[in-house]
Amino acid sequence: MRVAIALILALAAPGVRPVAAQTPADWDKVVAAAKAEGSVTLYTGLVGNQTSKQIAEGFRTKYGIRADVLEVRATELRERIRTEKVSNRVLADVMNTSGLQTREISMGDGTIETFGALPNLAAITKTIQADWEDRGIHAPIFNLRYGLLVNTALAASPPRTYADLLDPRWKGKILADEFRAAGGGQSFFAVTFAKFGRDYHDKLAAQGVVFTRDQRAAERRIASGEFAIYLPFLLNYLPALKGLPVRGVVLDEGVTFTPYSASMIKNAPHPNAARLLIDYMLSREGQGFYAAEGLGSVIDGVDDRAPEALRGLSQKLLGTRAMDPEDRMAKLATDIYK
Repeated sequence: MRVAIALILALAAPGVRPVAAQTPADWDKVVAAAKAEGSVTLYTGLVGNQTSKQIAEGFRTKYGIRADVLEVRATELRERIRTEKVSNRVLADVMNTSGLQTREISMGDGTIETFGALPNLAAITKTIQADWEDRGIHAPIFNLRYGLLVNTALAASPPRTYADLLDPRWKGKILADEFRAAGGGQSFFAVTFAKFGRDYHDKLAAQGVVFTRDQRAAERRIASGEFAIYLPFLLNYLPALKGLPVRGVVLDEGVTFTPYSASMIKNAPHPNAARLLIDYMLSREGQGFYAAEGLGSVIDGVDDRAPEALRGLSQKLLGTRAMDPEDRMAKLATDIYK
């Protein structure tokens, strides 16, 4: 259920009490309290991407507050935060993972705190706002955007629409990230199931789609000509494939996307610095770091920083996965793709 953004924090964390920001003067108090706290710790599921470190350095430069970053796989991230809660030794202030996992952590573990009003929340685009659920416990920070990766020889005239994937000429030539397990493939399945219905997936299954769990190996299989199409393909990986006989394709209806979000940890040791860091991630400067890495920004006006390989691709968004239980989507996909 979509709820209005909380105007004040529901609970106070230990240490310096978070200050509700309703006016510029109130926000100045949050900034001052954050500086008094002196540091902030970010746990992120975005492993191996330089943007988290760029955010940390930009935040330190702007506010003089040290930001420590721990990169950890999504499943390990949840367990670490849960362990800190049980041991009553919370070290994390901000968590960065998918919106869906944030909901599961919030509902299942009770380790997420509402963060209240932030100045830069208003800059989030209307398109993202329309799909934004569970407001108050997470803020969309960037989008993992998925298109197609095609072999330029085998798909000289690539699909232009989602319906084109059903063309008989692609039978046996489509490689896909696994629809039946959590990940980008299941998100693609969930969005297209909601948009186009079961009949669409019955027909796509008849195309003899082959599944993989190794996204990076999939790129090589497309480049070698083993398959003509790989879907869904994380578009931010495209610049690294320069020189290979592949190209990225965005279908006319737009990309499926997974919002990566930032949330404040319950009983965070630096609650004001946590709120300030989340707001900085939404700033033009912070969003510029994400855009420069090919990650879809959630505000307007920074797309010109995207890598050259991505600038010619449409930024249109088809949709993101609803907050469905993962087991429901897995069962549906398994029923269709036997």
